[in-house]
Amino acid sequence: MAAPGDKEVLSIKGLQVCYRTDRGPVRAVRGVDLSVREGEIVGLVGESGCGKSATLLSVMRLLPFPGEIVAGSIEVDGTDVLALNGKGLQALRGGTVAMVFQDPMSTLNPAHQIGAQMKEALRVHGLPSTRSVLVDLLKEVGIPSPETVLGYYPHQLSGGMQQRVMIAISLSCRPKLILADEPTTALDVTIEAQILDLLRQINRDRGTAIVLVTHNLAVASQFCHRIAVMYAGQIVEEGSVKDVLSRPLHPYTRGLIGCIPRFRKGVPLTPIRGQVADLSENHEGCAFYPRCDKAVPGCLETLESLLDAGDRMVRCHRYGVPEYGDVAAAQDSGCS
Repeated sequence: MAAPGDKEVLSIKGLQVCYRTDRGPVRAVRGVDLSVREGEIVGLVGESGCGKSATLLSVMRLLPFPGEIVAGSIEVDGTDVLALNGKGLQALRGGTVAMVFQDPMSTLNPAHQIGAQMKEALRVHGLPSTRSVLVDLLKEVGIPSPETVLGYYPHQLSGGMQQRVMIAISLSCRPKLILADEPTTALDVTIEAQILDLLRQINRDRGTAIVLVTHNLAVASQFCHRIAVMYAGQIVEEGSVKDVLSRPLHPYTRGLIGCIPRFRKGVPLTPIRGQVADLSENHEGCAFYPRCDKAVPGCLETLESLLDAGDRMVRCHRYGVPEYGDVAAAQDSGCS
């Protein structure tokens, strides 16, 4: 992997996303702060419905109706994304930042050949779209017989090859940031490893920053520099891969790790009890409180921001609240 630089290519502050529904507003993202530096790979992990994809779609300004950004700021390479429209958004999407979606078959147009779809992305940004340029892009992502593949339709390719094409399109305009929304979910384990190796190589060779949305902590541990754990629309813990996975502080992070199968006799799975928080409800205090085995009365109070726990940030009343002890005290009492 590339060594992260000092300059931020993505800065999200106080992001709030709301979906207007018949049941009332659903607060899908509730005050997310996230930064990504040049060449850095950040994993965004958590259960389905916790706001990971909504956060990435907000960066691209692609939230589906009736979703809307109601508060916060987003900057990509120093540009205020929320102030863009028209040609500004067109230049951003695919130019400065590109997105690799979960299902390439639903993203690629089934009515057009691969070559035509690759040309479109280049032409929109005023870049050369000759056959040799397209062939070189397909070669870079490891597609065999690229000259032939340019004439194929998406259904003539396997899922892994379709995802490679999507990555080639995302690379075509040399973006500084790639947003990968569970790019390997529909693939088998062998192809998943190949796609992740490809993204890692892109990061190493081009210095491209990547945000990887995944529910797989094993993937995040091998692929990312840093992990941000999301629950109920909020980041509840953020730090280096080593720190977060070897010594998780938030009860939800520990719960996710406890759900990972261990192939050792006598080591049972420890699923997180209860149900995922209903985001249409107005949660007072910690949204994880009803499912937490370490809950204390102070958990019903609202924490407006992450707390500094030394080697990472954490959103938990067990840390930094005087009446319940500091980080060290919480660890000594068995909270970690």
